[in-house]
Parts: sequence; structure tokens; C-alpha cells
Amino acid sequence: MSEHEPEFPGESESGSPQEPSNRVIIPDVLHSFYEERPFVTCTRCGESLRDFAEGFRISKSFKGDEVILESAICMPCMAAMMEETSEESKQRLEEFHEKHHRDVSGFDECALCVNTLDQVKGNEFNLVGVCQGDDMLDSALICFDCQEAMNEIISEETRRTWDRFRQENFPGVPSDFEPFPTRPAPVSH
Repeated sequence: MSEHEPEFPGESESGSPQEPSNRVIIPDVLHSFYEERPFVTCTRCGESLRDFAEGFRISKSFKGDEVILESAICMPCMAAMMEETSEESKQRLEEFHEKHHRDVSGFDECALCVNTLDQVKGNEFNLVGVCQGDDMLDSALICFDCQEAMNEIISEETRRTWDRFRQENFPGVPSDFEPFPTRPAPVSH
């Protein structure tokens, strides 16, 4: 594996990111590829992620082993972004999640369909981690097909809002690329 390819949990010879207390440290695959370290600030507001007791969400989009887009968004900014989402989109996305959500966590299989990481690894997919401090509280894989299905049901108003966020924070990214599932990954019980 080259130094630029992400190492997915389970692929490392050095062991699991879990410590004896069942604490899960944010794995390297959710560190910033571009900064070559853990995320430090919110992509939207620029504040220190450590300052948010509510935590933050890391989203990384891959095409094969290449990182296409990455972000870390504090929960207050995530909530604000959801407030900017149209009621029509919220309802459609809620219905989509109710119909497709699977009670799985981690990066082994899609949270919305039966695709596994091995099946989607050569294609496009998203990894999401809900984090607090250095800990990953939950995680999910969203395959390209499921991401596309969600993109198809959002309203034009919501699409414009997300396009504006993308233009402000990721200049040069195609307008039809949507890396952010609209709900935090489910918290396992």
C-alpha cells in the first residue's frame, strides 16, 4: 500500500483502534488526508472541534483509494445546515431513511443497503464518523448508489443550499457531487 492510500480499519497488521475500555479512537482513515493529521477545525465555521461538547461529524468521500472530498463539521453547524434544508427534503429524506436504514455501524457494509466495503471499494463511497474529542462514537459507510438515491429526492431549494456550501468550502468540486449524507450516522446501542 502506498503512503497515500487510506488504511481502512481491519486492514492494519498493528491491531484494532479499540482500547481495552471499548473506547474507539478516531481511525486514521477519518483523519484529514490533505493535512495529514486528525481534523482540528470545523470546515464550516472554522472553530476548534475540541470546543464542541456536542461533538462533530467527519465525512470523507472516496473514489477507489483516492480521497475526493473530506470535511469535519461541528454539530451546531450540522444542525444549522439541516435548518437550511427545505421541509420537503427533510420529509423525503426521513422517509428514505425509515425505509432503507439498516442497524449496522462501521465501515464493513453500507448503512442503507447490502453493499459491502469490498463490493464498493473500487468505486465511489462515503465514510462518516460521529466523533467527540479523540473518540469515534459511531460510524457508517454510504455507498454511491445510496448517495445518488438520496440526491435524487432532495428539492431544488436544498440542492442550491448544498451547492452554496460546496462552493464556499470546496471550490472546484463538481456541483453534482454530494458527499454529505443528511443525517448523522446512527448511534449503536
